[in-house]
Amino acid sequence: MGIWNIATKDLRIFIRDIPGLLYLILTPVIIIAIASFALSGMFTEGEVEQFSIPIVIEDDGEVAENLVSVLDETSAIKLIETYKTSDGEEANLTREEAENMIADKKAAIIIPNGFSEKVKNGENAEIIVLKDPVDRVIPGVVNDILSQYTAKLSMVNVVNLIGSTAVLNITQQTQQVHGISIDPSAEIETIKEQSEYYTDHPPVKVVVETSETKEVEHEATPFESNVPGYAVMFVLLGTAAGATSLLEERDRGTLRKLQTLPISRFSILGGKMLSNFLTALFQMLVLFTVGHFIFGMWLGNSITGLILLVIATAFAATGLAMFIASICKTRAQASGVSLLIVLSMSALGGSWWPLYIVPEWLQKVAHVTLTAWSMSAFNNLLIYGEGLSTIIASIVVLFGMGILFLILSVRLFKFN
Repeated sequence: MGIWNIATKDLRIFIRDIPGLLYLILTPVIIIAIASFALSGMFTEGEVEQFSIPIVIEDDGEVAENLVSVLDETSAIKLIETYKTSDGEEANLTREEAENMIADKKAAIIIPNGFSEKVKNGENAEIIVLKDPVDRVIPGVVNDILSQYTAKLSMVNVVNLIGSTAVLNITQQTQQVHGISIDPSAEIETIKEQSEYYTDHPPVKVVVETSETKEVEHEATPFESNVPGYAVMFVLLGTAAGATSLLEERDRGTLRKLQTLPISRFSILGGKMLSNFLTALFQMLVLFTVGHFIFGMWLGNSITGLILLVIATAFAATGLAMFIASICKTRAQASGVSLLIVLSMSALGGSWWPLYIVPEWLQKVAHVTLTAWSMSAFNNLLIYGEGLSTIIASIVVLFGMGILFLILSVRLFKFN
């Protein structure tokens, strides 16, 4: 009975704290919304965010025109071909104007004069990419797009050169040996036509198909990843803040007064943990409810599994917070330690980005954190639509972590 009394006392105090309640709910909702909408382009097959890239067209040949047409059809970039002069009129971009735009646009394309003629003659031709020395993303995207196009042009030139040289050598040898004069123009023209055809219709292609080993029953959105990720992080922050209040009560002497009552150490700490656990559980349930009804987040095929996972995550987070409070001497120390641990676990365990993008050794290290176990299970439920059986191990580990942390906190916490 002592555990419940202490828990309800803390909960009543917390409910009266309106700013605290708003922080508990509104802050993670706002962060989730911003992060999810910012990353929405990664989850859709339609339009993507385009980079506006200045392009200076100094060449008026056919090859340059074809290149500009190809770039115009590219979904990743939007070409800027003109600028406004001091008179307010539109004029074609010059190198000088493109240089001035680099700081803002991060990259620019220059098609030098004579480019088309050099390509047709099989000579070395260049397309220039001006880049911001600081940016590592946009210049790379522009370079990759141009490299795909120039690879085709280079292939045509190589095939034409090799084929034409071979035909000319054969005709020359035939004339020298047999005295027969042969006009190779038709064969050379055929080589050019065939090289252009196979460049546009390559005999070897890369075909991307969706794997059927895991059937995805819904169209993925950022919210299936971000709601659980940020929910776990903010629950950790919230429980850590609640646990540090335990140290404040110790400093004020409240815990010494509680010890004079017929209440065990376990009941006191258990009551504190229960109030923090119920608060964390409430926060996660609210965030998942908002995610589903406001942002359209899919809840998976196993509501039972989702509820058990939410409970296990809140329990483990609360246990960790109590453990942090038990090993720290002051509230300020506990705040600093908990912030360091929570942010490190969030980055390491997959709250901010998927674990599969980090090195394999780091993925293994990440599973010392409750965040990694929780996020892998949430991904199985909400992204791949798997059932309860696939997350049982994660649930058991999370409950085990919570129990271990609670036992350690009871043994290590000093009431004086």
